[in-house]
Amino acid sequence: MMNRRGRIIEIRGIKGLLTVIFILCCLITGFTVFPGFIAMHIWNLITPYIQDMPQMSLIHGVMLWAICFLIWFAFNGKIPSMHFGCTPGMNDEEIREFVERIKQERINEDCEKTQNSEENNK
Repeated sequence: MMNRRGRIIEIRGIKGLLTVIFILCCLITGFTVFPGFIAMHIWNLITPYIQDMPQMSLIHGVMLWAICFLIWFAFNGKIPSMHFGCTPGMNDEEIREFVERIKQERINEDCEKTQNSEENNK
């Protein structure tokens, strides 16, 4: 269903075209260059405290921002996290069950191998 309250934008002449180009340039600048400018300044604030760390120019800041955005996008907008900890140890009963399952799987594999070799020999 179409929205009845929607508006159609009409671009007339050179003035309208230039206005659209100007708006697009402002959007691109606002979403790429400005965050890159901020990333560059944050990087350059950190560099004096780390030995032999190079300063960044604006293009490097934009690339850093693009890398950060692509990483964020790769994780579907979710911030990747790391969890540290250990799982509780297995008690004697769980260890016995685990060993029995391994033995059973090994027996099943041996049976399948012998069946396959018998079929190949026929």
